[in-house]
Amino acid sequence: MSWLTGMSGSELLFYGGIAMMITAAAASLPVGAVLVFTGRRLRRKMEQEYGKPQR
Repeated sequence: MSWLTGMSGSELLFYGGIAMMITAAAASLPVGAVLVFTGRRLRRKMEQEYGKPQR
């Protein structure tokens, strides 16, 4: 048992992992928004320069 937190090593790893997953999920939201915004802007610029893509 750790004298600093009162938790065992395995509990510390378990709750630390949960905290890291929450942090990663929270960080992915603004990153995803930025990628969507820049993708739209890039698509608009490519259409201006090269025209609509042929499908």
